[in-house]
Amino acid sequence: MSRTAVRALRASAAVLAALALAACAQPAAPAAPSSPAAEPAPTGAPTASATPAPSASADAWRAFESQDGAVRFAVPEGWSVDDRSAMGEASEMYDRGPGWLNELVVLDGDGAQMLWYREAYGTDFADCRPIYETPIKAPVDPYSPEARAVIEQSGGSAGPSFVLGELAEASTWSNDAAPGAWSTTMGMTTTIDPSHETCLDQTGVLWLGNRIAEVSVTADGAGAAGEPDTTIDFGSEQLARDWFAGEEAALLVDVLSSFEFTGAPVLEEAP
Repeated sequence: MSRTAVRALRASAAVLAALALAACAQPAAPAAPSSPAAEPAPTGAPTASATPAPSASADAWRAFESQDGAVRFAVPEGWSVDDRSAMGEASEMYDRGPGWLNELVVLDGDGAQMLWYREAYGTDFADCRPIYETPIKAPVDPYSPEARAVIEQSGGSAGPSFVLGELAEASTWSNDAAPGAWSTTMGMTTTIDPSHETCLDQTGVLWLGNRIAEVSVTADGAGAAGEPDTTIDFGSEQLARDWFAGEEAALLVDVLSSFEFTGAPVLEEAP
């Protein structure tokens, strides 16, 4: 289903709910990319519901690989990738660069933004925010053996990873949110080794050994600095919950579950 169609459905809870029920009645899709069953959330966190069933046939998907071979994933037929990758300037903070850094925006068949993947040189894992209600928490394993070896050599963390969808009142993420509005976010998270002594055991900053990455579902719009908006806003809590139970969320879980990090080094010149 296109993001354009979903925008129209957000205006009508009844129509969206009907489509979600119809999607549940469809037979299961063929093999990978598939959405693994959700695990219970960590103690003290809300319990995750079952992950929506896969919503697209793997036979109709096509593989994508970044120019430097650092990341691979699959997208449905008709979807495309806006490759904004480029040489990054040198970073004094991380004593790295210049080097090739990937930035990839996944578009649906109508050209609407769906996912945003971006890389940077390093991080201190300072992702200190609460985890909100998690209607989707699907375990994934995006790290190739080569990537894990690179991460271990660098002293980084590549613990169990998840596709995590969160739900909260829109005012949680935006000071100018409309009364009664709710927002969703979804992306890939990884578990941090306790030795990093951070305030969370999960982070959306993915350590790749020689760089860090983030991958997020996006709204079909841009943030203040022109980058994709990583929160999707709904007019009510029920509309947001219906989206998580519907076809588009299931499709995005499938795409996120197909990601593979290869451990390819940061290139010192464009490929």
